[in-house]
Amino acid sequence: MSTAVATDLPAAPTVDARAPRMNLSHLLTRRYWLDAPHGRVAIGAWPVLIGRNPDCNLVLEQPEISRHHLLVRLGANGAEMLPLGRGPVRLNGTPCTALSPLAAGDRIEVGEWTFVVGEGEAEYSPRASEVAWCLERQSGLLHLVVASTFRVGGGAVDDLIVPGWEPTVFSLTLRSGPPVLTALREGVSCGHPLEVGERVAVAEDTLIVYRSEEFRVRARLARAEAETFTAVRPRHAMVAMLEFLPRGGRLTLEIGGRLHVAMLADRRCDLVASLLQPPSPLVAGDIVPDEAVCARVWPGERNGRTELNSLLYRLRQGLSDEGIDPALLFDRVGGGLRFCLASGARVIVR
Repeated sequence: MSTAVATDLPAAPTVDARAPRMNLSHLLTRRYWLDAPHGRVAIGAWPVLIGRNPDCNLVLEQPEISRHHLLVRLGANGAEMLPLGRGPVRLNGTPCTALSPLAAGDRIEVGEWTFVVGEGEAEYSPRASEVAWCLERQSGLLHLVVASTFRVGGGAVDDLIVPGWEPTVFSLTLRSGPPVLTALREGVSCGHPLEVGERVAVAEDTLIVYRSEEFRVRARLARAEAETFTAVRPRHAMVAMLEFLPRGGRLTLEIGGRLHVAMLADRRCDLVASLLQPPSPLVAGDIVPDEAVCARVWPGERNGRTELNSLLYRLRQGLSDEGIDPALLFDRVGGGLRFCLASGARVIVR
């Protein structure tokens, strides 16, 4: 029998390259979620990746599911979804292949699974000088604490639902100052085991543990005019995904909180692949010698630096036409070329 497994994914928040950037005040006043077959999944500060690969938030173990099938995230105007794989995605019964806005009650069908979009008003809306508090999961997923009393557990009314947990294992209470953690089940620890009903103030980097799950308390500045939780966005790509297609490929990039998608012709696709998947012992982000790049792009031919520079020029022009700044992607260093990636970036080539 097929199963759906929830995991965490370290990824950055994304918005459409052609849409206005998401304002933090929108994220703090509305909340979105997916009602999944196994429970509820928050669509929060970080996107939800659905697919067959183990690094997805929701792992769907069925052959027809692509390794990275669907991305559900917060955009400029609320929740939206972006199909990533070759497998079908249906939105309210209609096949969907492009970035699409989502509304409460929308039904997303992926394989034999159906996910229903939920939307509600957040109880907590901080003033310009306040701090937005988050719970960070073990793999980097952030959950915004959006209620004056934020409940974590396995119950249907909990704000953060962890499958397999009892209802309301612990809560965070927001008043003035740091949040207050209240243990509501035996086994909750915060530096030391807590008694049921024990209350303790928590601060940035505090670790909360229950069973095998860990939550780290994070604080983010919540200015109403701020665009994101962090004051400085990475300048280079945080996510680079190259998908080979029958003629060329599709390059998906997340740079500075924006998602960019570009279609690449055959040789341009091979050039990008040679940089994102270079020969061992090199890794993505390293300087790849020109001869190694040429061997991948023109196998068996005697093309060199001149032809490579011409191809790179055409690639840069094509990306510029798609609204992507190529200066953020490619760096010529001596007799080599590298794809510029932010620290901790995730690279997918398939």
